[in-house]
Amino acid sequence: MSNDKTETVKIRRAPKFIPFMLTGVLLGGIAAIILSLSITTEVGRTAGFITQLLVYCLGLGAGLGVVAAVIFDAVTARKFKDVQVSKTSSN
Repeated sequence: MSNDKTETVKIRRAPKFIPFMLTGVLLGGIAAIILSLSITTEVGRTAGFITQLLVYCLGLGAGLGVVAAVIFDAVTARKFKDVQVSKTSSN
């Protein structure tokens, strides 16, 4: 005798935050390279300036990636799929 119980559960797809964040970091790195090549200082380009610009752009890109994931999650949170599942016990 098996006690099969069937119930309805709601399933939704949620975005993975790490790929969004890594994409933001990649785009931030590209933006930092473009900015460092286009901005010239009075003394010229220094390693400290480029490194500081890179760190700020990477952080900003990661933050914007997380914000994009949160917005995408909020938009897709309303889409549920009802699925019938059965719970079986192995006694």
